[in-house]
Amino acid sequence: VQVELCFAYNQSAGNPNYRRNITLAYTLEADRDRRPPRLRFARSQSAVFHGFFSMPHTRCQKLELLLMDNVRDKLRPIIISMNYSLPLRIPEHPRLGLRSLDPYPVLNQAQILENHTEVQFQKECGQDNKCDSNLEIQAAFVSELGQPLSRLQYSRDGRKLLLSINVTNTPSRERAGEDAHEALLTLAVPPALLLSSVRPAGTCQANETIVCELGNPFKRNQRMELLIAFEVTGVTLHTRELQAQLQLSTSSHQDNLWPMTLTLLVDYTLRASLSIVNHRLQSFFGGTVMGESGMKTAEDVGSPLKYEFQVSPMGEGLTALGTLVLGLEWPYEVINGKWLLYPTEITIHGNGSWPCRPPGDLVNPLNLTLSVPGDRPPSPQRRRRQLDPGGGPAPPPVTLAAAKKAKSETKLKCGSDQARCVWLECPIPDSPAITNVTVQARVWNSTFIEDYRDFDRVSVSGWATLFLRTSIPTINMENKTVWFSVDIDSDLVEELPAEIELWLVLVAVGAGLLLLGLIILLLWKCGFFKRARTRALYEAKRQKAEMKSQPSETERLAGDY
Repeated sequence: VQVELCFAYNQSAGNPNYRRNITLAYTLEADRDRRPPRLRFARSQSAVFHGFFSMPHTRCQKLELLLMDNVRDKLRPIIISMNYSLPLRIPEHPRLGLRSLDPYPVLNQAQILENHTEVQFQKECGQDNKCDSNLEIQAAFVSELGQPLSRLQYSRDGRKLLLSINVTNTPSRERAGEDAHEALLTLAVPPALLLSSVRPAGTCQANETIVCELGNPFKRNQRMELLIAFEVTGVTLHTRELQAQLQLSTSSHQDNLWPMTLTLLVDYTLRASLSIVNHRLQSFFGGTVMGESGMKTAEDVGSPLKYEFQVSPMGEGLTALGTLVLGLEWPYEVINGKWLLYPTEITIHGNGSWPCRPPGDLVNPLNLTLSVPGDRPPSPQRRRRQLDPGGGPAPPPVTLAAAKKAKSETKLKCGSDQARCVWLECPIPDSPAITNVTVQARVWNSTFIEDYRDFDRVSVSGWATLFLRTSIPTINMENKTVWFSVDIDSDLVEELPAEIELWLVLVAVGAGLLLLGLIILLLWKCGFFKRARTRALYEAKRQKAEMKSQPSETERLAGDY
């Protein structure tokens, strides 16, 4: 920028032919009211320049000003202020008497000694150099696929949140939509959201707030899309929503830039896992039928079962916000009302051990005496070996269902029309360690002997579900389900006949053949095998024929008289 400085004077009194050389002292200052200034003088390297001007010898001076880098305010003009003065001259040798005042000129006090000049930036803002912008914003929290979000499904596995922002500056009926100078977008977000990345890169900077530079100027009909990614770190079970406030600003004229508030409801998704030590157990049934009234201990019911479930910690303390519950769909009875799997005890092992008693008195309802903990069901092979008093190797027994291969196995499961299941619930403690739930039960031996003795194996199955029970709609957890089953083999056997020695078989065969020969010989001696001569019985007897005359009817009548 070049500034031309010109001075001239006129004598207001005294000698009209006065043409002496007069030197003025002047000061130029750029952007006096702004810090930092936008210009600096090339000769002084500052926004202030002090100089002298000699008249009438010099008419004009040219000064060069340099524009500072990264000037943001290009809307308001740069004001260059100037003031000048005439240095006061004191006589070197004062003396009394009248003297000429021509060597000691003074400035007219009625004249303004300061001047201001405006330097405008080139801009597209009309003839009045005033810009009337029309900034508008649309914003929403979105998923990674770009779908708008009204609720945040928060979990420890996924902590990314995207904010999509669209800014436009288009003309409308009310506003001209001219250049928006120093267009900024300011975001105020909660501490739970940490700025991760911005597209386009380098647009936004995060301090106490997030400031995004949209353009200087943000041109007429310009559009800009921002995608801001946040890391969600400070969300807890008590967080119900996240709010972000967006504010557009510009140094151009626009009086309708109100703050915009975005609210995102938070659904806190808990993470917990459920596992089972052994999905499939092996058991058996056999022996004799025992009535319910004759049972005193759990051992009288049948072979024992033991399921062990493990619940992993969630990492967040629920306290009074909800309860984690393990539910069992338990195969309780067959369809005719007879017992199926009789639950005897449910124990929870966490920070200590305590029993679980589901409502409805469904666990050990007969109050049978429980067996010693650690009881294990013997395998069918072991039970069958115990039935062999000899202790040595023996041929495998033949089961009663061995000849009925088409019906050798049947399945009873919850949800079918062959078994009736009940729902057992146990609350899981809020603990940072793994919680074990042990379910002990007995196979109701009498039911299997009476109803399933024709089957070689009966498979019984159910399932367990881990779920969250809470009255707070923003806290949820995906249900975890595992299945469990038991294969109950028939232990009803009938023994094979004793083995017969070979020589006994040979002697018996020989003795039988000898006896048969003796019988045949005896019958022959008695003539049992002789044939009778029956030819005469079948020969016809010969009769002689005699010729006699037959009397007439008259002779027969005369003879009668």
